[in-house]
Amino acid sequence: MDSCMGVEQDLDKATSKFNALNEHTNKVLEDIISQVEDLKKEISKQPPDSPLTQTQAMVLSDLAANVKQTVFQMSTDHRELHATVSRVGKSIDRHFVADYASVAPKAESFCSDTNRPIMEQAIAQHLYRQGLEDVGDVFVSEAKVESVERTCAFALLQRCAAALAEGDPAPALQWVQRRAHQLQHSPLPFALHTVHTLKVAREQGVGAAIEYAREQFPAHAARHERQLAAAVCALAWLTPGAGPPPPHYNRLLDPRALGAEAAELFLREACALLRLAPLSPLAGAVVAGARVLPALHDIRAKMSHQHVAAAWGDDELPLEAMLQVELGAEGSGYHSVFACPILRQQASDQNPPMRLLCGHVISRDALNKLALGAKLKCPYCPMEQSPSEARQIYFS
Repeated sequence: MDSCMGVEQDLDKATSKFNALNEHTNKVLEDIISQVEDLKKEISKQPPDSPLTQTQAMVLSDLAANVKQTVFQMSTDHRELHATVSRVGKSIDRHFVADYASVAPKAESFCSDTNRPIMEQAIAQHLYRQGLEDVGDVFVSEAKVESVERTCAFALLQRCAAALAEGDPAPALQWVQRRAHQLQHSPLPFALHTVHTLKVAREQGVGAAIEYAREQFPAHAARHERQLAAAVCALAWLTPGAGPPPPHYNRLLDPRALGAEAAELFLREACALLRLAPLSPLAGAVVAGARVLPALHDIRAKMSHQHVAAAWGDDELPLEAMLQVELGAEGSGYHSVFACPILRQQASDQNPPMRLLCGHVISRDALNKLALGAKLKCPYCPMEQSPSEARQIYFS
């Protein structure tokens, strides 16, 4: 993130300079064009083939010199602007590492007889999840991919979310209404009704929107009192003749902004209800890789120091680096291997991960060391249980 902010600052400087130069250049050119047109009108008043007066000749000479000087100055300013733009590219090179070959797997790894079919299935599954059935069909046919589910629940969710982002809540509302009993405590139904109410107000008038609101909002009034008041007040700014709305109503009155926010909420709530991952395996791998590669690159650089290089193998990273990759706003984590959070040991066939009744996972060796007879207290929560109640976890 710091790297992105560093590049963004240089980009903002270049953009500001370009806008200022563009505004100044347009103003100068308009002045010169105006002077040329005024001189042209004055000369056109004289009979054809009449010689220029001394005053006109002086004005024309000064104007030509001014044009020449302006062209020279514009050329100089352009060169300076080019240097500013070049600094953006240098800033990108300075803030981002282009070569991750030392920590990323070799490209040939994806082309092996074992890994290539897995990679192709992940690509095809991602295309179908995004609702790109035609593209997925062509890919599956040309790559001869086998065992790929063409239709999936996520593709339908994606289409509903896309319609929402375009300002049409109807598909999402139909999906929600079929599962109304499962979404009684979710903010999603109220959010979709709000989008639809404001859409009706824009297309059919505020009166029709109020009628729809009276039908749908009472069931949600207790849980969304403040949001309901804001939505009703927003209708006042959609009445004919209403003045510009206050700034804090811009989000509600902007169909695309409100639709994008509702689409994000729809995908989050729908995936939670259907127990679907919000990201496909391919998208999840890309997100995780983008976040972890810079950290792994720094670790690899430190490991290559002569004082620590001998402590690790060529293809080995410190255990702390392998425990977990935090994905921040995505709210997920990916493990390269499972490592016991108690003993800091990697799982193996002889020491597999074990799930406790409370949901926490430790290794079998840690389970045996923490067990006191027939009782085991979870190291992360107060729950007590029997060691025999733990269940082994298998990763595929």
